[in-house]
Amino acid sequence: MKSCLVGITLCGIASLLSAWPVFAVDVKASSEPAPSYGWLRDDSRQSAQVLAFLRDQNQQTEQALQQQASVEQSLLDEWQARQASVADRPWQLAGSYNYRLSTADQSRLLLRQDARTGEVSTAVDLTPRSQQADYYQLGSWQVSPDHRYVAVTEDRRGDRNYRLSVIELSSGQTVATLSEYAATDLVWSADSQSLYFVENEGGTYRPYQVVRWSLPQAHKAMLFREHNPAWLVSVYAATDDQYVIIQSNNHDSSEQMLVDSNSGKRLATLRPRESGIEYYADVRHASLFLASNRDGDLRLFRAALNEGDATNWQLFWQPAANQHIKNWLLFPEHIVLEVTEKSTSRVIVLDYQGQSLFDTIITPAGGVAWLSGNSNRYGRSVMIRSMSLTQPPRWLALDLTRMRIATLTEDRYRGIDAAAYQTEQIQVRHGGVSVPVTLAYRTDRINEKSPVFLYGYGAYGTPVRPYFMPQIISLLDRGVIYAIAHVRGGGYLGPQWYAQGKGHNKPHSFDDYLAVAQVIKAYRQGRDRPILALGGSAGGTLIAGALNRQPELFAGAVLQVPFVDVIATMSDPSLPLTRQEYAEWGDPRDPAQLAVMKTYSPNDNISPQAYPPMLVTAGLYDTQVPYWEPARWVMAIRDNSLSQGPYLLQTDLSGGHRQDARQAMRQQAREYAFLLHLAPTATQSP
Repeated sequence: MKSCLVGITLCGIASLLSAWPVFAVDVKASSEPAPSYGWLRDDSRQSAQVLAFLRDQNQQTEQALQQQASVEQSLLDEWQARQASVADRPWQLAGSYNYRLSTADQSRLLLRQDARTGEVSTAVDLTPRSQQADYYQLGSWQVSPDHRYVAVTEDRRGDRNYRLSVIELSSGQTVATLSEYAATDLVWSADSQSLYFVENEGGTYRPYQVVRWSLPQAHKAMLFREHNPAWLVSVYAATDDQYVIIQSNNHDSSEQMLVDSNSGKRLATLRPRESGIEYYADVRHASLFLASNRDGDLRLFRAALNEGDATNWQLFWQPAANQHIKNWLLFPEHIVLEVTEKSTSRVIVLDYQGQSLFDTIITPAGGVAWLSGNSNRYGRSVMIRSMSLTQPPRWLALDLTRMRIATLTEDRYRGIDAAAYQTEQIQVRHGGVSVPVTLAYRTDRINEKSPVFLYGYGAYGTPVRPYFMPQIISLLDRGVIYAIAHVRGGGYLGPQWYAQGKGHNKPHSFDDYLAVAQVIKAYRQGRDRPILALGGSAGGTLIAGALNRQPELFAGAVLQVPFVDVIATMSDPSLPLTRQEYAEWGDPRDPAQLAVMKTYSPNDNISPQAYPPMLVTAGLYDTQVPYWEPARWVMAIRDNSLSQGPYLLQTDLSGGHRQDARQAMRQQAREYAFLLHLAPTATQSP
């Protein structure tokens, strides 16, 4: 049966494949030993041999994709012509002045609003800073309480080592560069005389120590260092600005300590670390509030500020059965919680006696909503972000005085009529579970052979929500069905859904994705719809693993910086993230866990099969998925595939795991055009 399905799939795209240039594909007999590509690893990223190889692959990819250039340009023209009117983000309330970052037209302006008069001015223009580097990502920014300085973190290579600078707002001049190895956490002291930040460990890029910079003396001092290589460090401001909270955590445990904001004095560890126990604290009204799973799922506790002892925590509020605390904020007179139940989010408002004052669902049909952009230290309204695959984003506000939700603003796109598109969620049942799938399409453009772009992720408990992307509309206009498979390992249905797809349960993610791919071929009276797979990073693991298992299900795939060499990476503790992620992927030192990893690790399960065409991307300075992983995957696929591909490798030689925003749209057009080219039933223009 499998060989028959392979034949059907290849016959369906045979005419298309004949149009692709064939190169560097040497089909090997299964008895031949696989070549070693160990030489592709160069931790210095300076090997002339490796760089020459990557440049050559880029050149071959450019040549191979020439035939889709007109489709790429058509997509770009459509996206640029829509002239989006993007709603401004809510102001970050900061006392006498409010701030927000504007990124219109590739500029980066930090705007300041006078809270009394409403007058708006430019606090600092960050645009020239981005123009000084081939790669640029603004990580974070934080204005000092006295409104004299702004601290910014900037990644100029894509390796997640951020340059931390302090800029004087009155002059726009950099007064200090504090680190070249910072994470993005930034906290100013209440008196504006100190800045707290986190630095990454050399080599592993692990955020491992909190540093305090004192402005008057321009002095840096290490305040806390985490010595356990499996634990990560972060720092954040309590709602009561007299306190800073330092956090250490691994995959399922946490430990926090309270710090006096102005003096930098460490006050108390709130609860000693204990395996499996997580807690997250905040301070308001001279009380300590903590969300913790100490007694099961996350609940909200309250304690006197000077009582870190766990025995003195008093249960303050707990969610109903099957509900989970996603987020919580301490406003002046209210505690606001975002609570999830499967794929639905609701906002619950409590008073400081724990009584519920308001409770409503905020998730739109087939969409997503969450608390966002809140300045709860000063604010009286709760900001909510809402959207779907076909509904442009909206900013909503819950007035805490009237307990009413109103729409503030929404993004608008020329030429997009949300009513012309349909989004819905279906359930794919298999093996005793029901996998949610969110879909979007244009009813008047699809037919029984319309292709499906099937996106998947399924790791770290991250819920892939149906966010709005205007670029997807161009696919729907071409008769494409866009779908997200919410597989186990992601967090779409809560903590248990995550647990069922992590560690020794990781194979469930592949089972779910393949079941969705099979079922969706017949969606809406479909007749063997072409399935085009799309996923990045850990989603690349999902796609690659699915291709190894059932390549005949797919007409093509795009794998973005895919994590595909699972066993090799998890066997090398010198690599970034390895020691923090044994719980996610498995520890190969344990024979039982290694046995599970061997069943799905993509690079270890390539075999002589007819693999569909692929476009695979990598970033030279990627520290989350080293470039050599996708490179080895592509080379091994070429060596083993019984089909002609193409199997294309594209490496960003000046970037890392995230795409530079200035090139992101063109890259997305390239990936969509590649998949459209593999779908003869899709139209090449809207």
